[in-house]
Amino acid sequence: MGNAGVSLDLLGWKRQGIAHPELKEGEGISRVVVEHRGAYELVGPSGLHQAILDAASREQANDPTDYPAVGDWVIHTLSPIDNRRLGITRVLPRRSRVLRRASGAAPVPQVVGANIDILGVVISTDQDLDEHLIERYLVTAAGGEVSPVVIVNKSDLGGAEEIQERLVQRGVRCPIFVTNAHKAKELGQVAKLLDEGATLAVTGASGVGKSTLVNQLVGDSVLVTGSVDSEGSGRHTTVRRELHVAEYGVVIDTPGLREVQIWDDAGLETVFSEITETAKNCKFADCSHRDEPDCAVTTASSKNIIDADRLASYLALCQEVYELSAEVEQYQRSQRQRRDARSG
Repeated sequence: MGNAGVSLDLLGWKRQGIAHPELKEGEGISRVVVEHRGAYELVGPSGLHQAILDAASREQANDPTDYPAVGDWVIHTLSPIDNRRLGITRVLPRRSRVLRRASGAAPVPQVVGANIDILGVVISTDQDLDEHLIERYLVTAAGGEVSPVVIVNKSDLGGAEEIQERLVQRGVRCPIFVTNAHKAKELGQVAKLLDEGATLAVTGASGVGKSTLVNQLVGDSVLVTGSVDSEGSGRHTTVRRELHVAEYGVVIDTPGLREVQIWDDAGLETVFSEITETAKNCKFADCSHRDEPDCAVTTASSKNIIDADRLASYLALCQEVYELSAEVEQYQRSQRQRRDARSG
């Protein structure tokens, strides 16, 4: 990317939907392109810079989601405050975000990407189709006000149309594109997503061709691609979330995720709308759709009006959110007790 300045419009500022903030002398606006542990890389009109969160902003952060994430717009100093690194003084309001449970034992949220217009869920024809995993991605996108698409890659190996049809029959209502990332001319529909500064984030399991896809969209071999073994499993080639500037928009590449732990139920109603609409006719308002009498959902499932496997996926996600909520409550209680013990 070099250290040349990049205009805010190319980075997607027009889509942010907020007025240009008043800047103090010695301040600038950039976008977070890489998130390290406690440090960031920014790109904007002033070029590419390393940065850290200044002390005041760090003290005001009450939650992991208050810290900058890849895709965030930030106000920062134009002069270094620590070891040649600029100081991030404010994270501007997000118009969207992709949120999941962070890895590790503690039940805390993690912002995978911010200010994303489209989440491209990449799958490939040489891996088993996992509808449950795709639905998790779709719920995560819908819950963060992000428009999802499914990208069926490696169409040259055959079977892409069959996968596309299976997803449609399954009830996936978002756009489904068939591509071969090794041929730029076959990326027409996906390339059109990068329009007028749009931000496209690509995600999916390892080995589906995300890095090759990003290379084609950005127009340069910015990522190291990896081989796929005889079992169809790819090596993890993307090890961090990273934002890349393409000709007409922005691409965020994310590490290969073998599982996605959702953080809340915000996207369930959108992704499983046929279930949530039918649930309005259940006898009990708090019906769990398992063994209650006069359950409209289980009745519809028994008549094949609602796909039984989709219902199982929906119920599993509801249970996961319920258990996570209880875990978060217990975790927050224990954190309060520790703080009280230290202050006492």
